[in-house]
Amino acid sequence: MKNTKKIVLLSIFTSLSVVLSIVDSMITEAAFSFIPMARIGLANVIVLLVAMNFRFEEGLVLVLIKSLLANLLYRGPIAFIIGGTASLISFLVMYYLFKLAKTKLSEVGISVAGGFAHIVTQLLVTAFIYHMQEEIIIYGVLLVLLSLVTSIIIGFIVQKLAVYYHRITE
Repeated sequence: MKNTKKIVLLSIFTSLSVVLSIVDSMITEAAFSFIPMARIGLANVIVLLVAMNFRFEEGLVLVLIKSLLANLLYRGPIAFIIGGTASLISFLVMYYLFKLAKTKLSEVGISVAGGFAHIVTQLLVTAFIYHMQEEIIIYGVLLVLLSLVTSIIIGFIVQKLAVYYHRITE
């Protein structure tokens, strides 16, 4: 892929990840207000596509910009610490799983691993910040189950989008 096309695609993907993250927050606040910290993870569609198709540094920049804009500016510094850390760990898991096990794991499997890493990191950072170990463990079970469902859906979406992505980049 030519450098200019790659820069344009990364810019579009970065913008989309920020918008999807903000829309995700709005949807879950409206539909699932009774489950704090729960998110669908719509931006992970973009993060996984980038992890599969771009260099590590490019994906890392996307995750950092998304976390900065969507978490820090839209939701505040604590959300940035919690969500940013979780997004970073999730990206690392998805990127390295794709590179090391792409013939053994589908996009769905990689998405589930990334979603699990995200929610576990989010719970650990929250427990550390708020000193809530017991509450987080009980609440974490619900979030892990929700994350499993949404990660499977996101994985299937990425499978479909990957076909279109390869068509436009050829």
